[in-house]
Amino acid sequence: MDILSNIFYFCIALGVLIAIHEAGHFFMARLMGVYVERFSLGFGPVLLSRRGKDGTEYSLSLLPFGGYVKMYGEDKDSIDASREHEAFCCKKVWQRFLIVLAGPFNNIALAWALYFLVFLMGIPDVKPVFDVISGGLAEQNGFRSGDLIVKVGDDEVVDIEESLYSLISRIGEDTVSVTVKGGYGAEQERELNLPLSSWSLEPGNPRILDQIGLEPMSYKISGRIEMVESGSRAEKAGLQKDDEFVSYDDIPYQNWKSFSSYIKAHPEKTLKVTLKRDARELTLDLIPEGKEKNGVLQGYAGIMPAIDEIPGITFVRKYDFWPAVKGSWYKTWDMSIITLRFIKKFVTGDISPKNISGPVGIAKGAGLTGRMGYVFFLSFMALISVNLGVLNLLPIPVLDGGHLFFYLLEGIFRKPVSAKALDILMKTGFALLCLLMIVAVFNDLYFSW
Repeated sequence: MDILSNIFYFCIALGVLIAIHEAGHFFMARLMGVYVERFSLGFGPVLLSRRGKDGTEYSLSLLPFGGYVKMYGEDKDSIDASREHEAFCCKKVWQRFLIVLAGPFNNIALAWALYFLVFLMGIPDVKPVFDVISGGLAEQNGFRSGDLIVKVGDDEVVDIEESLYSLISRIGEDTVSVTVKGGYGAEQERELNLPLSSWSLEPGNPRILDQIGLEPMSYKISGRIEMVESGSRAEKAGLQKDDEFVSYDDIPYQNWKSFSSYIKAHPEKTLKVTLKRDARELTLDLIPEGKEKNGVLQGYAGIMPAIDEIPGITFVRKYDFWPAVKGSWYKTWDMSIITLRFIKKFVTGDISPKNISGPVGIAKGAGLTGRMGYVFFLSFMALISVNLGVLNLLPIPVLDGGHLFFYLLEGIFRKPVSAKALDILMKTGFALLCLLMIVAVFNDLYFSW
């Protein structure tokens, strides 16, 4: 069922993003007086087609991974002298530049519009509050459990997503400045330096912050017992629901993770556990049962801790009209900059090509957010739209950014790039794009199993 919903939401997301992109080229071409022969969503065999009153053929093709706008006179050798005024190649360089720019511009504008809608409607969110892993890199550099990240470098962050993207975009850097507020944001700001040179991403690993010793915190595991398993060693030892841990083997209780690890490390050993029950303390002997896991004997007591909500950690990110206009602009700008940083990290090798995702990865994200609700789906579409717009602006032949680069050269030197050089560059760009798609599809298939 998930596969079907993934495909459904993927088709909606990709269809809208492609249509908006190609509509940018189409309407700007019409504005500049260029005759558009065909407006196509998709490639390959045509499924549906109709010719409008303007003479343009509007078609829907079988392969949904893209689209195109075929303009009259893209090839100078094929135009009729009587129709030069309608030919793309006969337009001034600034007009051709705007026609090509309109596609990626539309994607970035769509992202702004989607973020605006999301902020206007309101989206459930989680503040960037983190727990620290004992002995980890973050703790060694001054992080404390309950720290709220307010800035990563110069990036102000509001939620978990923004803090995560901003940190990942700085992978490989020797020192990154991180501004935090302790006590879930109630304390004064502290500026810490976090080295990220040894941080690496592994595809399919949801706990990508473990290497730097951070864990997102939206709840707190209490030292109070929520449940004692029937017939377990904890029940035999006399532990009860609502008992609160004070110490174990004279070690003061600090957190559930440390206590749980201690239990696992002491199978069939007697532990002196001190508890608080009804305002009085008592000490009991707990002997964790030895259970084999992956060839290793681990202790098991049979208790479950209570989960306490942290007030103020979750919130609804919602703005009035003008703050939503401003907030969506900054969000779109920040995500554009972060996308460029990601691209740089891929080029420098700080982020492995294994993390490049293709259609399957996008389909999974579309399906997941679609099932979560339309607000999350719109936010996901905005993120993909930013990525699509920024990627298309890169000065790589075949992409819109490559054409824009050629037009800039033409504007500077007052003559177009030679046909021979253009042919070589376009073939090279196409080969690189095909290689990138092969890597993305391979990663999707290999890391999905």
